[in-house]
Amino acid sequence: MHIIGKMMLLPLLLITLAAGAQQAPAKQLVKTLIEKYKKQAGISYDILYRIKSFDSESPFDIQSSVILQKRSSDTVFNSKFLYSRKDSLVDIHKYYDTKRLLVIDHNERKITEFNTARMETFPVTGNIDGSVLNIYFTDIARLEKKLANEKITTAYTDSGAYLKLTLHLPDDDEFYDRVENIYIHKPALTISRITYHVRYGDQVQQNDWQLSNIRFGAIPDKIFDSQTKPFLKAYDKETYKPLTEADYKLLDSGTVVPSISGKWYPDYQQESVLEPGGGITILDFWYTSCMPCIKAIPHLNKLQQKYGRQLRIVGVNPVENKEKDQSRISAFLQRTPMEYPILITDTIPQAYNVRGYPTLYIIDRDGKVAYAQMGTSENLYDELDALLSQLIR
Repeated sequence: MHIIGKMMLLPLLLITLAAGAQQAPAKQLVKTLIEKYKKQAGISYDILYRIKSFDSESPFDIQSSVILQKRSSDTVFNSKFLYSRKDSLVDIHKYYDTKRLLVIDHNERKITEFNTARMETFPVTGNIDGSVLNIYFTDIARLEKKLANEKITTAYTDSGAYLKLTLHLPDDDEFYDRVENIYIHKPALTISRITYHVRYGDQVQQNDWQLSNIRFGAIPDKIFDSQTKPFLKAYDKETYKPLTEADYKLLDSGTVVPSISGKWYPDYQQESVLEPGGGITILDFWYTSCMPCIKAIPHLNKLQQKYGRQLRIVGVNPVENKEKDQSRISAFLQRTPMEYPILITDTIPQAYNVRGYPTLYIIDRDGKVAYAQMGTSENLYDELDALLSQLIR
């Protein structure tokens, strides 16, 4: 039996060795590409960035042109860059010269300056169009780290002119089935496409970076100047003023809250008015693609189950307020049940000062604020339950 066992293992060993031999050229190609990207000083390219978010019915496209020069001394973006975005929503350039970030709005003929020393980077890092920069050029070391990470499994698929590098990434909290594909154009030794796939519950998000007209080489300052100076001279300029703590302040305890007009889901026909008061009410300002909102819902469901008719919870949605959004909300409720009614509204009264989601208000029997908070937490149920137990007696 011992000899037979060894004989059975031999073919498996030979298959493993053969697979390793086949992967060797692919691994060498990736290594050569990494070294090339490290040596290049600059890059220009056109890109179609496409994203289908978890709950969206169709993908959203951003077409952009990018010029980028590495700046190793820059601690913000490691580069100087200029990129454009023009579609049905905006017509803009975003220009970072390693000292300031400029958003050049051609529709408004206005330039807004952001101070990156104060980490005012969100026009890029917090905006969907900032993803056009995420092509590994300035941070090729990130790819090296992924390849060296034992928790990430890799696979190589050679298809003529292209080598596809597949990275199976470990699950991240509630996100799973995370797969990244990097397509390397072998003749040019460039990354020509990147795709990313992730699941959350029964939802799928897909990201797709499709690059074309890729050119490497140092980009002189005069190139950046020629594409920005005409606008710097012609457009109005303003400096971004960040919101202060006072700007985010919610209504004080004891303040009488205003009513909210809207339509109760799923009936989008009849206008109604929500008048808090007469009982203990929680207002949950939310929308379907807000991840913190999603995390708060089970806590609110649990509170509704505990207190029953003693507590009224209302989910106020000011985002998906068109009749065409009904199917989107219906699909959301199939996977994330909300055990309380939803009010669809076009506008939230300004007094509530909802600047982030979720925003939660507890309203007492007199229609006055008993508690308010922005955001959620893992202990949301316990935190709100402690307050409600004092109000509901």
